[in-house]
Amino acid sequence: MKNFLYALGGLLFLSAQLFAASGAEGPEDYRIELTGALWRMNTNGTIHADGTPTNLLTDLGVDQRQRIYDGRLTLKFKRKYRFVLEGTPISIHGLNTINRSVTYFGQQYSVDETLKSSAQINYIYAGIHRDWFRGRMGRFGSSLGAAYLGLAGSLQAEPGGINKQGSTPFGLPFAGVDFRLYFIPNKRWIALEGAARGLPAGAYGHWVEGSAGVGGWIGPVGLQLGYREMLINFHETGSDPNGLNLRFYGPMASVFFNW
Repeated sequence: MKNFLYALGGLLFLSAQLFAASGAEGPEDYRIELTGALWRMNTNGTIHADGTPTNLLTDLGVDQRQRIYDGRLTLKFKRKYRFVLEGTPISIHGLNTINRSVTYFGQQYSVDETLKSSAQINYIYAGIHRDWFRGRMGRFGSSLGAAYLGLAGSLQAEPGGINKQGSTPFGLPFAGVDFRLYFIPNKRWIALEGAARGLPAGAYGHWVEGSAGVGGWIGPVGLQLGYREMLINFHETGSDPNGLNLRFYGPMASVFFNW
């Protein structure tokens, strides 16, 4: 994740330099944009809930390259401002026979038990984005918004029938930056796009996410291939804190339509 964010930061800086000399509406002359994406998501990390840290891969055997669908609505107003509404329902599932004892929400699962797990993260983001530079090469700007996170999960032992469930809905403020760079001035044939946003929460952890992709447009329709990554690390303070440290990452294909 760190190397990806460094590379994305370099692209953001380059974009700001390219856009600094242009001020016209340019190829970003639209008012509404709809985006649909397919994310082939990989997952790793740990969850600590009133027991031992549970590894998503070695303990729960969580499926990889899962199909996750993402949708986004962008409304432009006052020329330099955009309202963005985005939703990503993330589902993860696992089935694995453990080779060590695991304690989850006070319940101990023994060696050679088969654990069936599932988790759902309903991620909804809304924010105001401002374009600081805009013109014939594209746009570069910043964002302020908030995200609602509905977390729910369950862990079931087979054939023991033990089933533990939990849910935690909460909201977070987010700040970020984004850009869209066109390689040919005033032409949308080839475009490079990227975004990063998140929240540092001090001793309680952080949420960071970033995406980047390259594609092109024919008329009002655009196609893009890229990569997306989320890093979620939130925990209590203390000697044995409950919390989660998750990484979601993988390639992404998107289709755009604007007018």
